[in-house]
Amino acid sequence: MPQYQPYQRFTEADRDKIAGRLRDAFADGRLDQPEFSSRLDRLYTVQTYGELEPLVRDLPPVSTYKTPEVVQDTKPAPAPGDFPERKKDNHPHKRGNAIGGFTGVVLINVVIWFVIGLGNGGHWPSFWPVWLLIPWAIIALGGLGRRR
Repeated sequence: MPQYQPYQRFTEADRDKIAGRLRDAFADGRLDQPEFSSRLDRLYTVQTYGELEPLVRDLPPVSTYKTPEVVQDTKPAPAPGDFPERKKDNHPHKRGNAIGGFTGVVLINVVIWFVIGLGNGGHWPSFWPVWLLIPWAIIALGGLGRRR
């Protein structure tokens, strides 16, 4: 294991690690903006390990990432080749939901047709919402045979 040599030059990877420590300390609130900026400026002017040390001397040591306990999985992962049993859905999505939504569209168009007829003094135009009723009827009748 090499000994710490304060007069040795460091690498750009070392500089990046120290910059990361300074950013983490700033994000944690350990450094305020002027102190963070000052240390970061000095980081890019120094060249040896001895000059780096004062920049991080009063900061806590580097900690590795730890998954927050809230996120940690409480169940162990299944063994390779074992598949967890999938729960059955007690409320499968019914085709009636599509019919229900389309029914609302048809009803809105019928109301619009009716209001236009009232606005014309009781002279209703041809019943154009029938073009929406045709696909609605096909969908509704097609789903009748499939329900159980």
